[in-house]
Amino acid sequence: MDAQFHSHDQLLSQGPRLQLPPPSERRQRRELWGATLEEVASALNVEPETMAAWEDGKYAADAADTYAYLRLLNAFRDQLPTGYEPDWAALRNPPTPPARAAAGSGIPAQGTSGGTEAKPARRGASWTQDERDWLRAAFLDGTAVPELAASLGRSERSVRWTLYHLRLIPFPADDVPDPRPKAEKPKAYTVEDKRKSYPHAYAPWSAEDDQLLAERCGQGVPLAELSREFGRNEGGIAARLKKINAVGPAAEEARELGGDGPGAAL
Repeated sequence: MDAQFHSHDQLLSQGPRLQLPPPSERRQRRELWGATLEEVASALNVEPETMAAWEDGKYAADAADTYAYLRLLNAFRDQLPTGYEPDWAALRNPPTPPARAAAGSGIPAQGTSGGTEAKPARRGASWTQDERDWLRAAFLDGTAVPELAASLGRSERSVRWTLYHLRLIPFPADDVPDPRPKAEKPKAYTVEDKRKSYPHAYAPWSAEDDQLLAERCGQGVPLAELSREFGRNEGGIAARLKKINAVGPAAEEARELGGDGPGAAL
């Protein structure tokens, strides 16, 4: 009997052998709780990209992070209310779009004049978390991209790219511009001429430059301001933002502009 107890103690002393649920169940528990991927990432003190990889089963966390993630998933499961039935019909109604900014905020109101289609009111503006959450809910509810764009005051292209970054649609290859042919005629300017306006034109990018550029983009600095800070033209900044996969309003603006035209090396 003592030997049997010793075996029990030995097994218990090893601690639990952690096993996360399948990826589909991880996402289901989170969404049933009503938490966004970003909220779970913040709770576990990791980046949203890392959290997305954990949830999809594409990357294994270490033992400590796995324990914390499993504990949170089990809490979602165990604390979900089960003593009532919600109003399913009300839950399936299309969500209400986030409130538009007031007219005095600098965002033009949508509308048409003279039979001409108006430009998206929020074109080039950074996406808020409320907008992303509403977009996710409306898209999963079946709302088409044109209606989503109209409700948010965004271009359809911007909506598709945001849906892609939310991992809701495949890569929108049809929105990638065709490579532009290089001009055959020689440049009508010298490097010295360009550097009068952009001190670092044609200078190679260092690892420190890339890191600082990504940080400033993530802080919400617009494309024009980044151009002034780094002494390069906006085409060069836009191309670099795309190359290093930066995240922020300037990166969104770079994707809408294309970031590949003449001067992209500046």
